Order: sequence, then structure tokens, then C-alpha cells
Amino acid sequence: MKCPSLPEPAVSPESVFPPESPSFDHLLHCVPDVEAAVAAYTAAGLPAHANPPHLGFRNGAWRLDARYVEILTLTDRAEFAGSPYAEAMADWMPRIDALLAADGGALNFAIHVADVAATTERLRRAGHQVELLTFARAGSPVSFQEAMVSGAPPWAPFFITYTPDRQVILEKFSAGRVHRGPHDLAGFVIETPDPRASAAWLSTLTGIPLPAGHTVLPLPGAHVHFTPGPADRITTLLLTADTPPTTTVNGLAVRPL
Repeated sequence: MKCPSLPEPAVSPESVFPPESPSFDHLLHCVPDVEAAVAAYTAAGLPAHANPPHLGFRNGAWRLDARYVEILTLTDRAEFAGSPYAEAMADWMPRIDALLAADGGALNFAIHVADVAATTERLRRAGHQVELLTFARAGSPVSFQEAMVSGAPPWAPFFITYTPDRQVILEKFSAGRVHRGPHDLAGFVIETPDPRASAAWLSTLTGIPLPAGHTVLPLPGAHVHFTPGPADRITTLLLTADTPPTTTVNGLAVRPL
């Protein structure tokens, strides 16, 4: 049975959408304590680091290359409320609060595209309500734009483009923080009531072709695996290389592909 909020595409995505070079950028993992989560990631063989708090927000990451898993929390809600991030994350806050109260879990993920403004226009033409936001920190040489789709499933991605290009950022500003460790991220699992409809919806949203009836979207950088269940959220990181661990870090399972 098809989920009415996730219609399957009438035509194949590759015949409709311009090439936007979509690829996995990062996944957001909400945790009560960034330092503790970073220690748990590192103990599992996924070397992570923590950044200092900023504007009531704190994050860290397991950074593989240009891709990363962002480990995040709120440290001062009053300060955060006055930050530029608060407005952007307003629709996410009920889920963030629920995840933090439950000891953590994955929120959603970001897809890197060549030109997020062009992606925004394409999605708007397709009937989506999309908010395009620009983030530029004073004194920083790096800025980025994010496109957020309203009325989407709770696990749905947002789209991102960096200035300068993220590979330049990686080489010039982030190289010292890249430490993949022995394992690689192959993909992640989204548990949803209708995996086929969800996979088809994400295929249409991203423009990545998906064979009819398939439930694994081949997103470059991290394939998206849909599995049946009531959670309607990202549940698991799928790892390859060496001998990946099987564990859980603050509500997010980790296991071999």
C-alpha cells in the first residue's frame, strides 16, 4: 500500500532533473553530552573530536573526509534562541528535544549539491515549499547555504553548498581534524512504515534514479537503506573496511554493512 504523503514519481528522475551532483555530506546525531558521545565514538573505532560551545550550541564530528557525522547538542537555550541557527532549526526543535530526552538519536542528514540555489528553484517548481538560508560567521572565510524542504518526513534531508568548495575547505581548514580511522561509512538505515514509497520519494527529491520497487537509494558517499518499521527515523550507521563494530552510541546503532 502506498503512503499518500510520499507519492511515487510518474516518470524516472533522470528524465526530469538537471545534474546537481548530489552526494552525502553529513548526518546529524543529537546527543545530551558531546564530550561523552565523542568518547563513545572513539572507543568504537570511529575517531571523533569535540568543538568548543558557540552561541548556545556545541558540536563535534567523526570526520571521514568531506563527509562527516555531526555530533551535536544545545548547551544554553537562551543564548541559542538568539543565534542565527535557532530560526533555521525551529521546525526541528520538537524532534531535537525528544531525541535529547531519550538519550540521543539521529535527526536527519545533509546532501551536498553543486548549486543549492538551483536545487531550491527546481524543488519549488516541483511544488515543494523550500526555505533557502545563508550562514556566514563573522571573520570566517567559510560560508554555506542550506535548502530546507517543509512538510517532509522527519528524516528528510536538507541540501547544502559551501563557499569555497567543500574540498577546498577540507584541504585548507579541516585537514587536521580528518581522522577516519579503520572504518568507512557505507550508508545508513531509515526505518519507515513504507520503505518503497519512502525510497521513491527520496529518489524524486534528489534526482537519483531508483529501480522500481527498490528500497536502497544509491546516494554517492552513503547509500540510504529503507527498512520497514514504525520509527520513521534514521536508526543505524552501516560501516565497511576492517572489522566494523556492532554497538549503539546515544540512540544510534552502528554495525557492519
